[in-house]
Amino acid sequence: MDSLKVESGSFRDRDGRIYRSGDRIIRGVSQLALDEFQKLRATRFYEKFLKKGKLVESRVLPQNEIPVSEDIQAQWAGFIEHSVIPVVSYPYEWTFGMLREAALLQLDLVEAAILEGMTLKDATPYNFQFVSGRPVFIDIPSFETLPTGAPWSGYRQFCEMFLFPLMLQAYKGIHFQPFLRSSIDGVGIQTATKLFCLRDRLRKGVLTHVWLQAKLDSRYGGTSQNVRSELKSAGFNTELILANIRKMRKLVSGLSWHGDGSEWGSYEEIHNYSESDHLLKEAFVEECVAAGKAKLVWDIGCNTGQFSKIAAGHARSVVAMDLDHFAVERLYREVRAAKIEGILTLVQNVADPSPSWGWRNNERTELRTRARPELVLCLALIHHVVISANIPLEEFVGWLADTSDQLIIEYVSRSDDKVEALLRNKEDKYTDYTRQNLERTLEMHYRIARKLSLESGNRFLYWCSKTP
Repeated sequence: MDSLKVESGSFRDRDGRIYRSGDRIIRGVSQLALDEFQKLRATRFYEKFLKKGKLVESRVLPQNEIPVSEDIQAQWAGFIEHSVIPVVSYPYEWTFGMLREAALLQLDLVEAAILEGMTLKDATPYNFQFVSGRPVFIDIPSFETLPTGAPWSGYRQFCEMFLFPLMLQAYKGIHFQPFLRSSIDGVGIQTATKLFCLRDRLRKGVLTHVWLQAKLDSRYGGTSQNVRSELKSAGFNTELILANIRKMRKLVSGLSWHGDGSEWGSYEEIHNYSESDHLLKEAFVEECVAAGKAKLVWDIGCNTGQFSKIAAGHARSVVAMDLDHFAVERLYREVRAAKIEGILTLVQNVADPSPSWGWRNNERTELRTRARPELVLCLALIHHVVISANIPLEEFVGWLADTSDQLIIEYVSRSDDKVEALLRNKEDKYTDYTRQNLERTLEMHYRIARKLSLESGNRFLYWCSKTP
């Protein structure tokens, strides 16, 4: 039996728990959850969404295939195996478009479920993962039988976790990632009312879903009244729920964001490489990635994703990340439209990466814990980390070495106009930022397998490996 690991983020579900057994994902479930899954599998919508790749593939395990101890087996009525997601990501790492697509799929699933007598008991983006630019719903036990006369129980959570973050980005240009990273439950109703001003009530959805909902929350939030029972007694039927869901879908699908203030959104038009240098860099990266045979590659500071796409031609999975939200958004749209396989786009600041946090600081884990790469691409980034983020060169290279056994890194010299621009209005205390110091530091952690000087004489590429 493979080593068994309890998934740290699955403890909140009282009707199930997720275990990792080697490369397998196993979920122990209660009798209620098992019965609901059997009912779900008999529905038409389940098969439809499954075939489109919008639901994670799942199967009930026969007794002889359950890879857990008898003690754990005794805790659950049955076990469901799910297909493996290549790289797990979290909503505060997604782009606007990714959060919106997950929101639309959530609404589509709720509507389809209600039409066949079922519903989703919650509405959190943590129930989704992205595979090749497409959202996939993974929390199968969230489906349950629709109680007669009950309202949509996930409405408030949908607003706080999906709608409010999207509206803040679309209407006010406020990035939602810091809100979702600082509160595991999203943007609360009362917080949202403070973020949207009086004039914002004229925007679609704000008056109804923010202001009026906040008023109702203030009125009934601390009351002893059983509002759900009253709604049930009043005959809150499925047609009302469906009408609200369809209106919500129209609202969400109409939200857009165009990336004002992006520094790297048009990087292809503003980079300072000559055509020959650009081709040399492409060839160097492709040859080294192919020779490195890494299955999982990180491209940190990916900009437009040009080199992420090159890496995807050789690796099983590529995580393309950048702190520039709109640059990543553009890449996400391209990956989605072109159906490029194997690239996961994330908004991620390497100088302030996603931490391990939540309950016991382990409910949500850092990216290296979820997906440690075999190769890191660090192209035209180190000058930003050292000079803009004030992280010493030795510290950064040490972090890279702790992260991966292989590294392709580009050094941008002090005579390059990009570095000159960074130093123009700063006191130059960056004596560690030299090519000689970079090579010395790299050799402390790696073997430099190959290096290339571009024709400009200002940029240098290194392929480093810890293996002989």
